[in-house]
Amino acid sequence: MALKANKTDTWHWPVEASAGRTELRPRSRAHADAPDVGIFRCLGTIILSDPIQWSMPVPDRLFDGNKLRNLRVVKGMSQATLAAGLHVKVNAVYRWENGLAAPPPERLPTIAAFLDTDLDELFPRGGAPNLADLRCDAGMTQADTARHTNTASPMPVRAAEQGRRPLSEQAVTALAAAYGVTRAELLAAQRRSFGQAEEPAPEASAEGARVARKLESLRTEVYGGVAPSDAHLAAEGNRRSGSGALTEELVRSLRAGGVAEPPDAALDALALALDVPPVYFRQDDPEVDALILSTRAVRDRFTVMAARGAGQDLPKESWDQLRDFISGTMAEILAQDGNGHPE
Repeated sequence: MALKANKTDTWHWPVEASAGRTELRPRSRAHADAPDVGIFRCLGTIILSDPIQWSMPVPDRLFDGNKLRNLRVVKGMSQATLAAGLHVKVNAVYRWENGLAAPPPERLPTIAAFLDTDLDELFPRGGAPNLADLRCDAGMTQADTARHTNTASPMPVRAAEQGRRPLSEQAVTALAAAYGVTRAELLAAQRRSFGQAEEPAPEASAEGARVARKLESLRTEVYGGVAPSDAHLAAEGNRRSGSGALTEELVRSLRAGGVAEPPDAALDALALALDVPPVYFRQDDPEVDALILSTRAVRDRFTVMAARGAGQDLPKESWDQLRDFISGTMAEILAQDGNGHPE
């Protein structure tokens, strides 16, 4: 199930559905903050393509229950373990993974952190964040903000998120610190909440864009859209390379194409963290890239199969044939020289 969550209106499951289309109807704003299993803060129309896959055409974070389940399985974690770590019932995790419910948007950062995965990788965003996005990314409800703005209620934040009244200068400073962003980032988010024009972003360098493109290919083709967190990649790359070439901020900038001239030491450490040869970042041959990506994808596919217990009904002889086929194919590739000829 794929849901894009929005933090401004609250909707409940519909009472009527037509073939292929299900309409969401607004719930009373008076009950917007009331906890309710199965309640989604969403806008728009859910399109039902099949009993499992759903999507919503709204530009906020995308929640995909299948992706959550796949990552949990790869991490070797049961639903009970994930539920305990998030302080929710096992049934809640079951409902998320099977498209029966979605977690509140302010809970998404906790889920990503517990699974040691970058928030943007696990729950990608369709556009630049507004005020409500920043709040939810900080794991806060509107009610939580009152203690940071020193107000009796969250009304100032609610009004700003709804584009009705901008935050005071004091509130901007306080919320920027609470959300872990700069004042400039918070003010830019406020402009989006008010529907104001975006300021043009600086263009990425050709080399920075090339590295970002390769990282995106790894994310989509090898990791199924959910790469390890930036912090994990930095720590793992430094551990394997025996250096301090990577930081969480540098990895994030590399993914965004914001590093004009990526240091070789950083790219080599990043390659080690991602289990690809350094040549992956040092050349631009699409066939070499395809070979590296497909080899990694095959290995990861077997990891997922083993974790899920897939193929347990296959007899040992069939598994042996499968292993022989893969090892024989790799041996044939490795027996060739750089020109594709047998040595």
